[in-house]
Amino acid sequence: MKYLNRLLALLFTVSVISMTGCGKVSDDQSKPSATQEKSIAQEEIINFRLKWLIYSSFAPHFVAIEKGYHKENGLEVSINPGGPGLDPIKLVASGADLVGLASYDQILVARERGIPVIAIAEDTQKSGVGFMSLKESGIRKPEDFVGRKVGVMLGTDKGTMYEALMNKAGIDRSKIEEIPIGFNLALLFEKKIEVFPAFITNQPIVAKNKGFEVNIVDPYEYGIRPGGNVYFTSEENLKKKRDVLKRFLKGELKAIAVSQALPDGDVVDMVMKYNPNLDRETEIEIWQATKQILLQSETSLIGKMSPTTWSHTADLSLKYGLLKKTPDVDACYTNELVEEIHDEGFVDEVNIETGQKQ
Repeated sequence: MKYLNRLLALLFTVSVISMTGCGKVSDDQSKPSATQEKSIAQEEIINFRLKWLIYSSFAPHFVAIEKGYHKENGLEVSINPGGPGLDPIKLVASGADLVGLASYDQILVARERGIPVIAIAEDTQKSGVGFMSLKESGIRKPEDFVGRKVGVMLGTDKGTMYEALMNKAGIDRSKIEEIPIGFNLALLFEKKIEVFPAFITNQPIVAKNKGFEVNIVDPYEYGIRPGGNVYFTSEENLKKKRDVLKRFLKGELKAIAVSQALPDGDVVDMVMKYNPNLDRETEIEIWQATKQILLQSETSLIGKMSPTTWSHTADLSLKYGLLKKTPDVDACYTNELVEEIHDEGFVDEVNIETGQKQ
């Protein structure tokens, strides 16, 4: 029905133009050209599932829509939020969504459970998981966790990062009061816990804007460096929708590059069109942190997944119980689509778009 409405609108526009210029409409003038028919037929609607709710860490995906990058690749992309009860893995595997975002370790776990999903490009190069404490607590390094109330999310990527960090620092966890928690950041503010497993691109900013100064312990500074988020689809979709997925990634990767060159306020305004309840100033800070910490800034590397990152993430997940057996890492991902996009002049296209090359 949506395509029919567009076709009718196009016919109406052609009719008005013809009547203005000639005083009558011929049968030939009232029909769309072969080029127009081809354009209408090629515009395919696809569903894309975010890993979480809509906010500025996901900005490039909305830039891709607002800048028309998907349209120019013949696609209409519907971005659907994730969040509680909205598991991107399940929704993509069931066919509800064509493509989604998930972390490296989520793909590993899904495949171990027999869910045939496969990563097709990198979205963020770092997990963004860190450990946040109130500044007044004096907790600045892993050793400071001893004797403290530490919130834990065992069985998740945050749990794996915590266990890996404690092991790396040689800390006896029996000397820590570990408290299972959910996503409620108020537990830290109310001092019911002293360390909160956080996403360091947004939750420290939320804390600051609520009047709480915080310290961050970043596992990456201690050599614990699992991958961030990846674009993924099902193995069946990769076979049947390969061209569509490639065109989708072309728009997404371009937006990752271009969004970093745009004014921060402009980028956030694009996101807020889809979630107007966000606080603009807070989102600008979150976007700035996302650029600095999570996104690949080297255009020639955007979208490319590192075998080393996959192996490191798999090793951590296996060692600390997220996985039960050694995974076939090579079956979890493919760089083929990304490499084709780069081979077809991706860097030059981005440079022209950002004014770096005329």
